[in-house]
Amino acid sequence: MKIKKLLGALSLAVVTAIGGFALISNNKTSKAEPASADYSSTIRVYVDLTGFGTIDYVRIGSKEPSNNAVLTSSDAKYNQSLGQYVFDLNTSSHYDKMGFYFSEYSTWWQYEYDDGWVWIDGGFDPGYEYQFKNIQYKSGGGPKYFNCDKYKIGAITDNVSNPTVYFVDGYSWHSNSHVYYWGGTASTSWPGQTMEDTKLRIKAYVGETEYSGLHIYKYTISGSVAYLKFDDGSSETGALRPVNNGVYFYGVDGKYEPVAQLLVSLKSNMGSYTYNGRNFSDSICHLSQSQAGTFISSYNTLAASSDSDIVSSVSGSGVVTYSQPETSTSATAEISLQDIRDSLARKYPSLSSSGRAITNIVNNETTSSIAIVIVVSVISITAIGGYFFIRRRKEN
Repeated sequence: MKIKKLLGALSLAVVTAIGGFALISNNKTSKAEPASADYSSTIRVYVDLTGFGTIDYVRIGSKEPSNNAVLTSSDAKYNQSLGQYVFDLNTSSHYDKMGFYFSEYSTWWQYEYDDGWVWIDGGFDPGYEYQFKNIQYKSGGGPKYFNCDKYKIGAITDNVSNPTVYFVDGYSWHSNSHVYYWGGTASTSWPGQTMEDTKLRIKAYVGETEYSGLHIYKYTISGSVAYLKFDDGSSETGALRPVNNGVYFYGVDGKYEPVAQLLVSLKSNMGSYTYNGRNFSDSICHLSQSQAGTFISSYNTLAASSDSDIVSSVSGSGVVTYSQPETSTSATAEISLQDIRDSLARKYPSLSSSGRAITNIVNNETTSSIAIVIVVSVISITAIGGYFFIRRRKEN
């Protein structure tokens, strides 16, 4: 079945533990902005002067030089996709109208009404950002009078610098999973940058069917960014606001966020470990007793959930790891979070394992089962392939 165009109905939900999670689905639209500084006493106005020549200055709020706007490229926090100029007006007051003037080639331009004052429905409120664009000459020669479109963008939101984002691949894009981003000091050409397979695997429903081994991909953007989207080179999501350490779900319900959080947190605590004379990187055995205790506690809480889908997901999700550490440094398999939980409990006997029998390799004790040594970055797994293509509606 061919992958079809995906609807751009999107949602973002900020989650406290690892920064933020986003839902991207076919039938839900909601949004939560990433955190910004306190702008409760600021009105931010962007100006798009595309098509104009040399600009001497842009002034917002009044004709005075003290109200000169700055280039959006002057500070990584500004959203360059909204215009070349921006002005932060420090005020806690509501304004019914806002002055707008600029100079091009030493010729004064001003808005055509009310001596340069721009009206907008609802006025200008502190804490929100606005945009003036599509500026069109109307009359005069010196000054020149113009009209423009005015937009209220929403709550003031700074660009996010150097964000790491995770993408749950619900539609089997796999190695074609890209992240495309723009609007800040960082940008990329279509289709964007190829994302890294974290070797984290989540079990979840896609539509009416539950699948094991859904891939989670990762990418760290160098620089600031205003928007991003995920794609496979032909199909794409709509524009999303970046959230540092945000996990974005596509085709998978956001209720699986706690399981994804557990996987990502586990990955962040992995590190080097030596076992039977062999050195492994990104090993589960690197976890300290405190880190292992936190993981086990989180796992047990999810395993006791009243939602059977979450119970199935946490026991069936896992990490691709070495499966025969006594004889091979290349044999791998997906090791479940349940087995990892039991293995860490045996590694640290003071931690409760809820009475489960421990069958994993821990420290220098072995059985015939699986190892808990996890190496994420060296072996790619292709076996689960593209077996869960889901029919979707075409995005126009």
